Amino acid sequence: MDEQRRRRLPREVAGWPGKFRFETGPAHAMGDCRILDLSLIGAGLELFGTLPGDILGRTILVEVETPAGASITLRFAGVARNVNEGQDGGTRVGIEFTNLSETERSIMDVMGHMRIVW
Repeated sequence: MDEQRRRRLPREVAGWPGKFRFETGPAHAMGDCRILDLSLIGAGLELFGTLPGDILGRTILVEVETPAGASITLRFAGVARNVNEGQDGGTRVGIEFTNLSETERSIMDVMGHMRIVW
């Protein structure tokens, strides 16, 4: 099935570097990732490094710092809904956001409308 047809909402291209860890993993075990795209309900990530074989269904915590510096940091969590080979040697993971507050949803909405690229 074509990836665009599978989406419930369109995603905006991001390309932001970030860090990730699995919710059940140690807090210090952050790995590198790239946030490929983003929507109100989910994101596409490329995770780098050695990963466990059972990613599907696991919650992934992501942290992205803007190029403007640490004054603006985006953090979100999502459940891995699909896993594929990444384009840059990593693992492509589609996540569905979990537990976003109304404020966080509003921020995502504004980012989408403004097509923000950091």
